[in-house]
Amino acid sequence: MTALRTRNRNISALAVAMAGAPVLTSCVPTFDVDVNTPEPIKVDLSMDVHVYQHGGSDKENTEKQASYRATMDSRRDRMAEIQELKNNRLVGENHLGKLTLRNRPAGEYGDYVEDTVEDENRDREFLMRHEAEDKGVALASIREEQWHHWQRKSFPGEWIEVDATDGNGYEWQQKQAADQ
Repeated sequence: MTALRTRNRNISALAVAMAGAPVLTSCVPTFDVDVNTPEPIKVDLSMDVHVYQHGGSDKENTEKQASYRATMDSRRDRMAEIQELKNNRLVGENHLGKLTLRNRPAGEYGDYVEDTVEDENRDREFLMRHEAEDKGVALASIREEQWHHWQRKSFPGEWIEVDATDGNGYEWQQKQAADQ
């Protein structure tokens, strides 16, 4: 009887060892994986943070917020159209934080482009005035912020208005590099 118990224990130990063997062998790597990159990974990130303090009546604030949200939605809805106009070099970012129609196409498409630029500029103007009022700063200051913001966000090849090289006024140029 003792021999039978010893044999059963040995068989049980062998079964446990065999069951655990695949688990132990699966933890050992069979090849090396190189996760290094030849150059550091670069991330281009652009972010705006707007902090607002709201005062006044609830009804007035509600109306302002609704108008603000509607304007933001309108701009978001036409974002792809504006980018396409920029890609086609029809419009550029001017020194007032707005778009300028640089090359008006002929016919109905030209009318569409003109209307789209006017709608975008109307919304940008509303948002800049809203921001100037909320921050209690001059509209000219917000316009300059927006001008530099849109210069930074523009892609190489897009038209941007920059300070003139002679220091008098502004001139148009196609953006050369992402950091310009």
